[in-house]
Amino acid sequence: MNIVRLIVVSVFFLAFNVFAQASGNAINSTLPIKAADCLIVDEAGNILMVQEVISGKFSIPGGAIIDDESPAMAAIREVYEETGFHISVGDMIARTYNSAIFSCQIKTPTPYFVDETGKRVVMGWSAPHFGKEVKRVLLLPNTARMRNNYRFPEHKWMFPKWVPEVPASDFVLSPGEEKGLTPFYRSQLNALQALHSASVSSRGFIYTSNTVIAFGSLFTPLFFVLSLAFIRAFHGHRALLIYGAGLLGVSFFSLLLSTVIELPRPYFIDPVFGEQDTIGYTLPSMTLALTVFMFCWFVLSWDKEKQPKGRKRLALLGIVVVMLVSGKSLLQGEHFPSDLFVGVLIGVAASFALRRAKDLRFSNRNRVLISARFWLLAFVFNAVIGLWIHKPQIIYLSAICLGTYCSLLCLKIYPIYVSAVRRPAKVTFFALATVGILLLVTSNLYVTGKYAINQIVVAMNCGTAWAIAVLLLVVTPRVFLRLMR
Repeated sequence: MNIVRLIVVSVFFLAFNVFAQASGNAINSTLPIKAADCLIVDEAGNILMVQEVISGKFSIPGGAIIDDESPAMAAIREVYEETGFHISVGDMIARTYNSAIFSCQIKTPTPYFVDETGKRVVMGWSAPHFGKEVKRVLLLPNTARMRNNYRFPEHKWMFPKWVPEVPASDFVLSPGEEKGLTPFYRSQLNALQALHSASVSSRGFIYTSNTVIAFGSLFTPLFFVLSLAFIRAFHGHRALLIYGAGLLGVSFFSLLLSTVIELPRPYFIDPVFGEQDTIGYTLPSMTLALTVFMFCWFVLSWDKEKQPKGRKRLALLGIVVVMLVSGKSLLQGEHFPSDLFVGVLIGVAASFALRRAKDLRFSNRNRVLISARFWLLAFVFNAVIGLWIHKPQIIYLSAICLGTYCSLLCLKIYPIYVSAVRRPAKVTFFALATVGILLLVTSNLYVTGKYAINQIVVAMNCGTAWAIAVLLLVVTPRVFLRLMR
């Protein structure tokens, strides 16, 4: 009897021990496996992670299983898509909800460099999804700072237990990586390196380069959103729709090119430039394309009868601004000179194309660009393309188009047109619209910073983009009228 009791107690403790070990690595193993993630580490125990474009959070590479893939096959595919690395998959070391965590190794030695902030940046620009889903590939230690910005809460406390179970991959410290460049781009990289060396050679050059970078940094996507408020206040809602269509076309074409043409930015090739807060591939420079388009359009649409002077000064200002934006991109290694040339061509071509398109009319004589039909079609087109190529920025463009379409329908039912005559009234209208946009953008950044799930972040960004169009076309005019009364 004692022997039976001893056996029962031993079996119980053995089962409890097995369960405890399994539960230590399995948060919920009852759900079917629908995703696969890879844990890759170096000799020092640093973990290979990707920084996501949409949420800005860190995560280990991995993703959903497609069709009849096995979890191991999905892990191999996802790691290649997100980092460009070929891996060998080892044992499954954990299951978290519906995801399998595998012990993985990179098959070949992988170069990395240390940026100005001390982060180990892995050279993973050959990934097909780089610039779509992934912003950086990093080797990160298991610190509180990393855990605070990690996407999956169920993972981050398990790393001390998981990391010892993973064989180390071979990572090599490298000053730069140029083997993937053609002679055309290698010569441009040499020119950029010479420019960078000159910019830090003396105090005068340092001050000059810092000034160029400071003024060039003012031109961000937010700047062009605020330019919509300026056009709405000083030129009316029809001019806003036409100008907005131009910005839409330039943004869409630039984002599409930067996805199709997979060429790393100079600062990814030579770390001497320092890591910049930019995503995607280098071609073309969308900021420069938008800048050139904006000034070209202002010059082309200048009313000589109302304002006979000032056109040349505006053109000269545009040249100076284009030089500052270009200089900032070159000094920080964000673009090759040829990328800037392509950006200028896109901006100029878009301004002349818009000049022709603004007079196009439907069969009922309604102008195309200011009609609800055009913005509905633009919404559908951008949404389909953005979802197809997994480009969230294009999806945000579709949300702006949808907001414009909704606003135009509202204006047809409840017409309201604000065209302030006096300059103080125009400035007041511009201030109201600007404050509204800044509040929307700030609130969105504050709220989305608390979420790690991509779908939630995309939805909130789309909501903000939609609201900006409604704010400019419907909300601000009504608020302005009430204030002026």
